[in-house]
Amino acid sequence: MADGNVTTSLLRSITFSLAASLLLMAQASTARADHASCMEKAKSYFAEIGQLLLKEKNWIMPFVELNERYSPLEDCDTDLLLQEATQWRFIQPIIYNPHAKYYLVRFWSEDVKVEFAYSALTKKSRTHSAGWVNK
Repeated sequence: MADGNVTTSLLRSITFSLAASLLLMAQASTARADHASCMEKAKSYFAEIGQLLLKEKNWIMPFVELNERYSPLEDCDTDLLLQEATQWRFIQPIIYNPHAKYYLVRFWSEDVKVEFAYSALTKKSRTHSAGWVNK
């Protein structure tokens, strides 16, 4: 009888360990998928910003609508996101606030500026905005 209890206990322990391992692998896979989807979303966002900054000079609504479609960017690897942003034509120097661990990413043409803040702590963007450049 004691051997049966030990065997049952051992089987339960193995089953629990296996289930926990599978759950952790699924979560890791999801995290990679979220990172990849965030980076694809960011690349599309930056490309559309560039296209709009080339052609739109008198109308701000396309930029506002663009921000609504792409906000927020979530779960990006911060370094890769910033590296991707610097590849685009209209990027301005990225500002970093070390106390809040926020990056301010800005794109400007002669007429329009588009910007957002990205938190390295929460891995999420916020305050996407578009406006006219003050001349």
